[in-house]
Amino acid sequence: MPLASLVRREERQAEAAPAPGNRPMSTDVAMNLQRSAGNQAVSRLVSSGPSGRAHPVQRASPAELDHTAGQAVPPKKTKDHEIDDAGDVRLNPLWVPLGEFSGRDLDNSPEGAKWQYAVTEDGEISLGSEDVASLIPRAQLDRLLAGMRTKQPGMTADDLSGGLENMGHPTIAAHFDQVTGRTTHNPKGRVSGELYRIGGVWTLNDKSGRFMAEKVRGKPQPEDLERWLSGVAQRIGRQTRRRINYQIMKHS
Repeated sequence: MPLASLVRREERQAEAAPAPGNRPMSTDVAMNLQRSAGNQAVSRLVSSGPSGRAHPVQRASPAELDHTAGQAVPPKKTKDHEIDDAGDVRLNPLWVPLGEFSGRDLDNSPEGAKWQYAVTEDGEISLGSEDVASLIPRAQLDRLLAGMRTKQPGMTADDLSGGLENMGHPTIAAHFDQVTGRTTHNPKGRVSGELYRIGGVWTLNDKSGRFMAEKVRGKPQPEDLERWLSGVAQRIGRQTRRRINYQIMKHS
């Protein structure tokens, strides 16, 4: 899973690092995981350019992207805990671009796992989760918690999950500044929703209260939703080599 190596590193650091003083340990975990994911994104920007690709590619025009994945709109809202001290959107702890996602990531996801996806303003697909606990095996979370408790004995499982959970679609559709690599405030997103198993088959939908709300997107026509969702399902299916279904839920 994209987060597994980061969690293992946090386990080691929790046992070796000094206590963090007055700041909740769960906040430290969240910040470190987000910083690690952010550093990976910056490395891609530095080595491969803003697109994160090794070679330039011909991009679709904004009009073409509007047709295939919906207009790029700002989120209905970005919650306070999704904004860092500099006013930029935080990066989802499980953030991963589709190009680095694989069928193994889906296969290794526990029963009940829920991913979120977002098509970004430039037409790329990113994935993450606002329910991190559903994607990390219980035993791994327990090991991480045990390591944290060596420095903060009173820490609970709720404290740990509280620093990692509820990072929604704006943190997945994050846009990176081409010079600094930092995420920018209020990123725009196109069609977005959830990805989870239904009857053993991975299925995506259009449930995003941030980018699919009527307040920001209006009322899409059924044929538009079909085109947007089927296109995302095909792209994720090609990348993962897994069957991906889709269903219209928010606008059904």
